[in-house]
This record gives sequence, structure tokens and C-alpha cells, in this order.
Amino acid sequence: MPGLFFSNWWEALSALQQSLWLVAVTGTLLLLILIVMSLIDPETEAEATARLSRVFNPRTILTFLTFFGWVGLLISYTSLAQHYVIAGGALAGLIAAAMAKGVTLMLLRLAPRPTLSNPQRLVQSTGRVLYTVPSHRNGFGKVHLNVKGAPYEIEAMTAGMELRRGSSVRVVDVIEEGRVLVVEPIEDKGYPHEEHGLGR
Repeated sequence: MPGLFFSNWWEALSALQQSLWLVAVTGTLLLLILIVMSLIDPETEAEATARLSRVFNPRTILTFLTFFGWVGLLISYTSLAQHYVIAGGALAGLIAAAMAKGVTLMLLRLAPRPTLSNPQRLVQSTGRVLYTVPSHRNGFGKVHLNVKGAPYEIEAMTAGMELRRGSSVRVVDVIEEGRVLVVEPIEDKGYPHEEHGLGR
């Protein structure tokens, strides 16, 4: 009887092993669901950068829990004490989460970005932040501009403090061969401002 076998197997486990099984299976299932959802509706570069700029985000947490659970389980079947099991699982989880974040950042840097035909005409134009722009050029956000009636949604970075969603910004430079804007915050006086930098 499968039910009886499972019951006997489960009861034979220690409390720590039962907890690790629950963490490992739950973390794995949720991580797989998150991966499938990201394949169905892929993140933009700005969304991915905003997610990676946060230390605690769903993907990082689930990666940590998944590896913590499975590696902890493997160690638990050795003769090591419980604190070594927990420490080993936690270390594996941290390494896995850091590696996953590093690989994602590397892929983002390698990914091609759209190039504007005449990017310099956007300098001094203004718009609003769509996705948070990390501080001190530590990543990319996305801004929305409206120049001569033409909307633009472009990757952006800033040399100053973090620019949150909805903040009014001005374009001060265009880099990466027209693929990335450098923006600065401005006092919010309405939107759009199309009178700056047009006709250049």
C-alpha cells in the first residue's frame, strides 16, 4: 500500500529531515513555476535589473531554499551533527543564489539592445521613469520619453541617486552607441516636456 509505505517512511525521518524535505520540495516546485512563468512572459532588461538590484527577491529566495533543502538533506544522511547539516545547506543555498544572480547579470550585459537612429536629439528631452533606475550607474532602468509626438521607452542609468518609478527625468547623455540614456532628476512641472532639445 503506497499510503502506508509513505506513512512509515515519513515517520522514520527525523524532525530535521522532514523539515528539509518540505523546504526542498516546496522550493523546487515554486522555482519551477517561476521559471515557466518567466518563459511565457519574459522580463525586460529593466525589469530584470530592478529585480537583481534587490538582495531579497522571489527568485533569489527560492533558489536559496531549494539548494538549502536538497543539500541539507544529503548531509543529513551522514553522521554529521545537525548544526553542520544546517550550516552546509545554508552555504550551498547562498552560493547557488549568488551564482544564479551572477549568471543573469552576465546574460543581461551580453544581450543586444535596440539602437536609435538619431539618439543625440533626445539629449535634454524629458520624461518619466517606467522602471526604477539604480543609483550610481549600478544597473539599468527604463524611461518613457515623448519627443515630437513619438513615444520612446529606452534603457537608462543615472550617476546620482536612485530614480523611482514615476520620477521626472532629463536626458543628459546618450551612451552605448545610442542604446542607453544617462538621465538626471528634475523638478516635476508636468509631463510631457517636449520643448527641450528638439530640432538638434
